[in-house]
Amino acid sequence: MSEKQFDWKRYQKYAGYTDEELEMVRSDPKRAKATEIFFSREMAKKCLIIEVVSSHGCMVGMKPGDKLVFRALGILDPKRSSPWCAQAMGDIPSVANMVQDRFFSGLDMNDMVYDQFSCMDVGPKGGWGQITMKAYVVDEDESN
Repeated sequence: MSEKQFDWKRYQKYAGYTDEELEMVRSDPKRAKATEIFFSREMAKKCLIIEVVSSHGCMVGMKPGDKLVFRALGILDPKRSSPWCAQAMGDIPSVANMVQDRFFSGLDMNDMVYDQFSCMDVGPKGGWGQITMKAYVVDEDESN
């Protein structure tokens, strides 16, 4: 996307930035490029899915197949998401950052080395239960 195509004034209004704040973003080549990509139609069409792939002794009752759906790779869609335990959310921001960085860099978001992680509960050896989750990206129309 070229700078002429991106509506910086509209973005400024959306973000509530002053002229000085907008210039800080625009003058940083990495952030300027990432901003254009972050607010692109291509990114809006992607969904980050966090799905439970295994569960043992989970006190909240989370089970394989439970999902969180984040549209545009970071905006939680509660209507398409399962009920979720707070302890299972610990690593999700880091995973979202990694997926977004791969998108910005033009890399395959589903080719992450670290695509599985677990909740913060240690399981029956000092806790109660534990779930394992997998992160992956689908197109918006495949996220239901």
